[in-house]
Amino acid sequence: MQLKIGERFRGKVIKDVVTLPNGWCVIKTENKKSPQDFKVKVVFSLKPLRFLTPKHAHFAIDFYGKLCADREKALKLFSAIIEVWNSKPVDKVVRKYKSEVNGLPGYDLEYILYTLKWILEQEDINFTGRPAKRQELLDKICEKVGVKVPEGRKGSQLAVSVLCDIVGGVHPVEALLRANLDIQPRRKLA
Repeated sequence: MQLKIGERFRGKVIKDVVTLPNGWCVIKTENKKSPQDFKVKVVFSLKPLRFLTPKHAHFAIDFYGKLCADREKALKLFSAIIEVWNSKPVDKVVRKYKSEVNGLPGYDLEYILYTLKWILEQEDINFTGRPAKRQELLDKICEKVGVKVPEGRKGSQLAVSVLCDIVGGVHPVEALLRANLDIQPRRKLA
Protein backbone atom coordinates (compact mmCIF):
# COMPACT_ATOMS: atom_id res chain seq x y z
CA MET A 1 0.00 0.00 0.00
CA GLN A 2 1.22 3.48 -0.86
CA LEU A 3 -0.12 6.76 0.40
CA LYS A 4 -0.43 8.62 -2.89
CA ILE A 5 -3.12 10.85 -4.32
CA GLY A 6 -5.57 8.69 -6.29
CA GLU A 7 -4.65 5.47 -4.45
CA ARG A 8 -6.99 3.94 -1.88
CA PHE A 9 -6.72 3.84 1.89
CA ARG A 10 -9.15 1.44 3.54
CA GLY A 11 -11.37 1.60 0.46
CA LYS A 12 -11.45 5.40 0.17
CA VAL A 13 -9.69 7.42 -2.53
CA ILE A 14 -6.84 9.56 -1.21
CA LYS A 15 -7.38 13.21 -2.20
CA ASP A 16 -4.19 14.67 -0.68
CA VAL A 17 -1.15 13.62 1.37
CA VAL A 18 1.32 15.51 3.54
CA THR A 19 4.32 13.65 4.94
CA LEU A 20 5.51 15.21 8.19
CA PRO A 21 9.16 15.43 9.30
CA ASN A 22 8.56 12.66 11.88
CA GLY A 23 7.41 10.26 9.12
CA TRP A 24 3.68 10.43 9.88
CA CYS A 25 1.37 11.05 6.92
CA VAL A 26 -1.71 13.26 7.12
CA ILE A 27 -4.16 12.23 4.42
CA LYS A 28 -7.48 13.43 3.06
CA THR A 29 -9.80 10.69 1.86
CA GLU A 30 -13.16 10.96 0.15
CA ASN A 31 -16.25 11.11 2.37
CA LYS A 32 -20.03 11.10 1.94
CA LYS A 33 -21.60 14.36 3.15
CA SER A 34 -21.06 16.16 -0.17
CA PRO A 35 -18.93 15.81 -3.32
CA GLN A 36 -16.32 18.13 -1.75
CA ASP A 37 -16.39 16.40 1.65
CA PHE A 38 -13.36 14.53 2.93
CA LYS A 39 -12.08 12.81 6.05
CA VAL A 40 -8.73 13.52 7.68
CA LYS A 41 -6.62 10.60 8.86
CA VAL A 42 -3.13 10.38 10.32
CA VAL A 43 -1.12 7.31 9.39
CA PHE A 44 1.70 6.52 11.81
CA SER A 45 2.78 3.23 10.24
CA LEU A 46 1.84 1.14 7.19
CA LYS A 47 3.26 -2.14 8.55
CA PRO A 48 1.70 -2.80 10.93
CA LEU A 49 -1.08 -0.40 9.94
CA ARG A 50 -1.50 2.26 12.63
CA PHE A 51 -3.69 5.31 12.04
CA LEU A 52 -6.37 7.47 13.62
CA THR A 53 -8.97 10.04 12.72
CA PRO A 54 -7.93 13.16 14.66
CA LYS A 55 -10.69 14.80 16.71
CA HIS A 56 -11.22 18.25 18.18
CA ALA A 57 -10.75 16.84 21.67
CA HIS A 58 -7.23 15.63 20.84
CA PHE A 59 -6.15 19.16 19.97
CA ALA A 60 -8.03 20.78 22.87
CA ILE A 61 -6.35 18.56 25.45
CA ASP A 62 -2.93 18.89 23.78
CA PHE A 63 -3.28 22.68 23.68
CA TYR A 64 -4.31 22.80 27.34
CA GLY A 65 -1.22 20.78 28.26
CA LYS A 66 0.93 23.21 26.32
CA LEU A 67 -0.69 26.19 28.11
CA CYS A 68 0.00 24.57 31.48
CA ALA A 69 3.63 23.89 30.54
CA ASP A 70 4.50 27.30 29.04
CA ARG A 71 1.73 29.84 28.47
CA GLU A 72 3.91 32.23 26.43
CA LYS A 73 4.98 29.54 23.96
CA ALA A 74 1.46 28.09 23.82
CA LEU A 75 0.08 31.50 22.88
CA LYS A 76 2.60 31.59 20.00
CA LEU A 77 1.18 28.25 18.88
CA PHE A 78 -2.32 29.71 19.13
CA SER A 79 -1.20 32.61 16.90
CA ALA A 80 0.19 30.10 14.40
CA ILE A 81 -3.14 28.24 14.32
CA ILE A 82 -5.03 31.49 13.76
CA GLU A 83 -2.67 32.43 10.90
CA VAL A 84 -3.33 29.07 9.21
CA TRP A 85 -7.07 29.61 9.77
CA ASN A 86 -6.62 32.94 7.98
CA SER A 87 -5.25 31.02 4.96
CA LYS A 88 -1.54 31.62 5.48
CA PRO A 89 0.50 28.75 3.95
CA VAL A 90 1.35 26.16 6.58
CA ASP A 91 5.00 25.86 5.54
CA LYS A 92 5.53 29.61 6.01
CA VAL A 93 3.76 29.59 9.39
CA VAL A 94 5.90 26.63 10.50
CA ARG A 95 9.09 28.49 9.56
CA LYS A 96 7.88 31.59 11.42
CA TYR A 97 6.92 29.83 14.67
CA LYS A 98 9.06 26.66 14.83
CA SER A 99 11.74 28.08 17.13
CA GLU A 100 9.19 30.02 19.21
CA VAL A 101 7.23 26.90 20.21
CA ASN A 102 10.20 24.55 20.45
CA GLY A 103 10.21 22.51 23.64
CA LEU A 104 6.44 22.41 24.18
CA PRO A 105 5.14 18.99 25.20
CA GLY A 106 2.72 17.02 23.05
CA TYR A 107 2.08 17.19 19.34
CA ASP A 108 4.61 18.76 16.96
CA LEU A 109 3.86 22.09 15.30
CA GLU A 110 3.74 20.55 11.82
CA TYR A 111 1.24 17.89 12.87
CA ILE A 112 -1.01 20.45 14.54
CA LEU A 113 -1.01 22.95 11.68
CA TYR A 114 -1.34 20.57 8.72
CA THR A 115 -4.01 18.49 10.43
CA LEU A 116 -6.03 21.43 11.77
CA LYS A 117 -5.85 23.17 8.39
CA TRP A 118 -7.72 20.28 6.83
CA ILE A 119 -10.07 19.69 9.77
CA LEU A 120 -11.07 23.36 9.68
CA GLU A 121 -11.56 23.25 5.88
CA GLN A 122 -13.75 20.19 6.33
CA GLU A 123 -15.89 22.03 8.91
CA ASP A 124 -16.44 24.90 6.46
CA ILE A 125 -17.31 22.58 3.57
CA ASN A 126 -19.97 20.80 5.62
CA PHE A 127 -21.36 23.90 7.38
CA THR A 128 -25.07 24.55 6.82
CA GLY A 129 -25.61 27.24 9.45
CA ARG A 130 -26.32 27.39 13.17
CA PRO A 131 -28.90 29.06 15.43
CA ALA A 132 -28.37 32.80 15.95
CA LYS A 133 -27.87 32.50 19.72
CA ARG A 134 -25.18 29.83 19.25
CA GLN A 135 -23.45 32.04 16.65
CA GLU A 136 -23.54 35.01 19.04
CA LEU A 137 -21.90 32.89 21.76
CA LEU A 138 -19.13 31.75 19.40
CA ASP A 139 -18.55 35.33 18.25
CA LYS A 140 -18.22 36.49 21.88
CA ILE A 141 -15.80 33.67 22.75
CA CYS A 142 -13.55 34.60 19.81
CA GLU A 143 -13.80 38.36 20.42
CA LYS A 144 -12.85 37.89 24.09
CA VAL A 145 -9.35 36.78 23.04
CA GLY A 146 -9.06 39.13 20.05
CA VAL A 147 -9.76 36.64 17.27
CA LYS A 148 -11.63 37.86 14.19
CA VAL A 149 -13.50 35.28 12.13
CA PRO A 150 -12.27 35.23 8.52
CA GLU A 151 -14.83 35.51 5.73
CA GLY A 152 -16.44 32.15 4.97
CA ARG A 153 -15.05 30.42 8.06
CA LYS A 154 -18.15 30.23 10.30
CA GLY A 155 -18.20 26.43 10.10
CA SER A 156 -14.68 26.11 11.45
CA GLN A 157 -15.30 28.87 13.98
CA LEU A 158 -16.80 26.24 16.27
CA ALA A 159 -13.48 24.38 16.56
CA VAL A 160 -11.46 27.59 16.84
CA SER A 161 -13.79 28.86 19.58
CA VAL A 162 -12.84 25.83 21.69
CA LEU A 163 -9.19 26.92 21.55
CA CYS A 164 -10.21 30.54 22.22
CA ASP A 165 -12.15 29.42 25.29
CA ILE A 166 -9.12 27.49 26.55
CA VAL A 167 -6.89 30.55 26.02
CA GLY A 168 -9.47 32.49 28.06
CA GLY A 169 -9.09 30.11 31.00
CA VAL A 170 -11.88 27.60 30.39
CA HIS A 171 -11.04 23.94 31.04
CA PRO A 172 -10.90 21.98 27.74
CA VAL A 173 -13.74 19.62 28.69
CA GLU A 174 -15.97 22.60 29.52
CA ALA A 175 -14.89 24.33 26.29
CA LEU A 176 -15.82 21.24 24.24
CA LEU A 177 -19.18 20.97 26.01
CA ARG A 178 -19.91 24.70 25.50
CA ALA A 179 -19.19 24.23 21.80
CA ASN A 180 -21.57 21.25 21.85
CA LEU A 181 -18.87 18.93 20.51
CA ASP A 182 -19.24 15.25 21.26
CA ILE A 183 -16.64 14.05 23.74
CA GLN A 184 -18.17 10.66 24.54
CA PRO A 185 -16.08 7.63 23.59
CA ARG A 186 -17.32 5.75 20.52
CA ARG A 187 -17.09 2.39 22.21
CA LYS A 188 -17.08 1.32 25.80
CA LEU A 189 -13.93 -0.17 27.20
CA ALA A 190 -14.39 -3.55 28.86
